[in-house]
Amino acid sequence: MKKFMLFISILSLVFSLAACSSDKTSSSEKIMIWTQASADHPEGKMFADRVKSYNEANPDKPQVEIQNITRAGAGSGYIDKLNAAITANDMPDIFTLDGPDIGAYVDAGLLGELDGYMSEGFKEGFTQSIIDQGTVDGKFYGMGYSDSGVAVMYNEDMINALPEDLKALVPAVDEDWTWDQFVDLARKIDEFAKTTNDPAFENYEVAVSLLLTDITAGAYELGTYYFTPLLWGNDANIVGEDGVTVDGALNSEKSVEALTKYAQLFEEPALASATESEKTFHTGKSALSVSGFWYVSELVNNYPNLKFKTVRYPKMNENYDGLYTPSGSWAFVRNGQIEDEERVKQIVEVMEWLNNDEAAKEYYHMNGSIPTRVHSIDVIDTNTDNPYHNDAWTVLKYQVEETNKSRPVSPGYPYLSETFAKDVILKIAQNKATDSETIQQYLDDAAKKIELEFAKYKK
Repeated sequence: MKKFMLFISILSLVFSLAACSSDKTSSSEKIMIWTQASADHPEGKMFADRVKSYNEANPDKPQVEIQNITRAGAGSGYIDKLNAAITANDMPDIFTLDGPDIGAYVDAGLLGELDGYMSEGFKEGFTQSIIDQGTVDGKFYGMGYSDSGVAVMYNEDMINALPEDLKALVPAVDEDWTWDQFVDLARKIDEFAKTTNDPAFENYEVAVSLLLTDITAGAYELGTYYFTPLLWGNDANIVGEDGVTVDGALNSEKSVEALTKYAQLFEEPALASATESEKTFHTGKSALSVSGFWYVSELVNNYPNLKFKTVRYPKMNENYDGLYTPSGSWAFVRNGQIEDEERVKQIVEVMEWLNNDEAAKEYYHMNGSIPTRVHSIDVIDTNTDNPYHNDAWTVLKYQVEETNKSRPVSPGYPYLSETFAKDVILKIAQNKATDSETIQQYLDDAAKKIELEFAKYKK
């Protein structure tokens, strides 16, 4: 909350400064880029390489300089420096933002539109979820350079130890399944685990790892990122289409229905825990895991003895045919205080270089970044000599192409995300609240709290 209030107060100050700022840049000056990646990280190196190739290919144009700034948790170190530059009216020409934060910066008048400056068809080259992530009130502001994804992983040794009728409950890599089926499988695994002497279950603690401990530690966005899809898959959302109306959306009947099904995991004997052990799935202590895409390289590189398989994120409603799987990541945006049209064109040209099809492929090879460009997704290699890698990326690739949905665009997204994760998702788990009446109350309380905060956006 403290970090959020600082974020908002700075943006409020900046909005007032923006009104009296002046454009001091020249079209011949170098173009400055700031990113949240550290210079020695693969992500920082891939940006530096991309900038170097632009300068070499365009020696007669303004040269580009990049500063990769190490970020602290949730991007705070980088954001602190960016906010200091904003208050000093000294923003870089191009900088990176986490996708869901774009709306707040647009609302503060800090970002410039990209429509009208991009090459013909360039925007359409992004996947739909990335276009949606960077769009505010119908205008495009952010070019996402990396996508993301969440799927369900299972411990192959544990599943192989189950009776054949229980193994049959596990979907194939190319099959959809529902949240009810997911919970049913978890329940049967838990019952089996408590009666078996099979060595695969020697370290078993809980059926499902949800990483809720990250929410407790303050990483609220992970909770919203992982579990808003429960609402999406039931044709609901955490905020209305206008990005500021919460009452009637977050606490709708469909939201209650979806989260009551989520709460089945905490019905005694509980199948998941708000206080699970560190690296629960990685160390063979859970059979199932709701897992971010970063788990793939983590498990392959650091836990070579763990045999894991990957299946699709479960649908909440079997008949739902819309987009519902988690997506989105950081994006490049431009300084909205620059008014020189020629300068803006040069800046957007550089942004295209950083985000074109070739760049997306390079980022995948250097950092495992999921491509955001439609014609670059095929670079994802699902035919390596590691079957666990192949299954995981087959699932993630399918979701990127077919079912990924962007998180809501809202000027108050940080507060919305924190409240939903902490006051709903985590609270249900901590209190083991499984009845719809209690969950409705949690949602009503959260909606009222957010509506009070969002009143300033409705004036």
